[in-house]
Amino acid sequence: MDREIELKFLIASEAADEILTLLSGEGGGEGDVRQLDATYFDTADHALRQAGFGLRVRDGEGGRKQTLKSASAGGIFARGEWETAIAGPGPDDAALAATPAAAVVNGQVLHPVFTTKVERTVRMIRRGETVIEAVVDRGELIGQTRRAPVCELELELKAGSPAALFDLARELAQRVALRLSLVSKAERGYGLAAAGQPAPEMRRSPAQLTADMSVGEALQAVGRAALSQLCANVEALRERPGPEGVHQLRVAARRMRALLKAFRPLSTGPEALALDGELSWLAGELDTARDLDVLIAEVWRPASADSQAEGAAAFGRALLAAQASAYLRMEAALESARGRALLLEAAAWLEAGSWTAAPDLAAVRDGPAPAFAAGMLKHRRHVLVKKSAHLKDLDPPTRHRLRLKGKTLRYAAADLAGLFPEHPRRAERFIEATKALQDALGHLNDLHVGPELARSIALASGEPEASLAAGRLARSGDEARLLRQACKARDAFADAKVFW
Repeated sequence: MDREIELKFLIASEAADEILTLLSGEGGGEGDVRQLDATYFDTADHALRQAGFGLRVRDGEGGRKQTLKSASAGGIFARGEWETAIAGPGPDDAALAATPAAAVVNGQVLHPVFTTKVERTVRMIRRGETVIEAVVDRGELIGQTRRAPVCELELELKAGSPAALFDLARELAQRVALRLSLVSKAERGYGLAAAGQPAPEMRRSPAQLTADMSVGEALQAVGRAALSQLCANVEALRERPGPEGVHQLRVAARRMRALLKAFRPLSTGPEALALDGELSWLAGELDTARDLDVLIAEVWRPASADSQAEGAAAFGRALLAAQASAYLRMEAALESARGRALLLEAAAWLEAGSWTAAPDLAAVRDGPAPAFAAGMLKHRRHVLVKKSAHLKDLDPPTRHRLRLKGKTLRYAAADLAGLFPEHPRRAERFIEATKALQDALGHLNDLHVGPELARSIALASGEPEASLAAGRLARSGDEARLLRQACKARDAFADAKVFW
């Protein structure tokens, strides 16, 4: 099995020639141009896709080849690959039988799902001892009823330092808009094949952890899963703006920040601090859109259904105008050079950050991941239990800070539970208890955030009727009842057995 380490970027079609010119200046010459036509195969119920595999038969230079790829072999930058020359035109059963996908197919008939027609231009870049293969793909994906254009840049490290790979990417990004993408052509093709079906939610796939991992290996495994979620949700939100997409992207940004907190001994350097600041910026660009989505769905729409709700229409106009403005701000952030750089720098820190080689961090980085995780989770649980002991006496800002601590603990517990395979049910119950406390504190926080936001939107609209409706519709709920529920959730959390 071969392994490839690569970065893939989405580029505008008009930028492809400029990139090739820039790469030629790097000593890449004219390079090769190949026509690569491929058909992807799967079972009727897409069992290969669900198992994380992509199976294609490609015609091109060198004849017909069957390739199976799996993202599970090494994370999002290192994929398992099994390639065999075949006669075709369909998959070769004997070649497939020698791969991990054989058990997934289990004798089922394989059918064509979609095809790709791509012109590939290749440049070989040499910088000292480092060799990088740069590939520009241009073409289209063809489903049963739809087509989609393809224009991508791939940079694959063949030899040398990973840092050099990211340096080249940064230099190109200063000249041309590059957007890091972890969504493969196969996933896009499956999306075309699913025309007319609801778009899949871009939720997080768990990191593949084992108890023999080092702290550094666990950090990279969890970080790759977090970055995969972040990139996928950026793409999904750009293509289909909506409340769920906003929510999922904000969750992805916060989970990446929680990762930095969980692995703090390795994430205190300037690169990590800068990354945390940029993730905070991105989440902040989404906050108003998310708060308005919730206010509209949970307060205004139910109230506006009541014909007696005087001023609801004026308030609604103000809310929808503010929501449109918040979405424009969010979309501008996603399209900005700053937003694109965030994704690249997150990948650079994970794969080639100073923490990966700093001698003074070796003891922590190379230590056993389970011991590190157990100590970190124990500490964070102790702090949360202690600070929530007198929850009913805390003011709203303090409760909100407590909620954030609970969120970090929950994400860390969910991400690292795979290091402790002997207690899966106990881990599940602990995570559920932590989430219940977080949610209860969130409901209390909404009592204070919602009304303030409603009043500010109504006042900004300049419509007196909107202000009257805002005061009436967004009034605080039963804080005493919610506080009792939060205290009950806190006690259940404190009693939950740990799994580490």
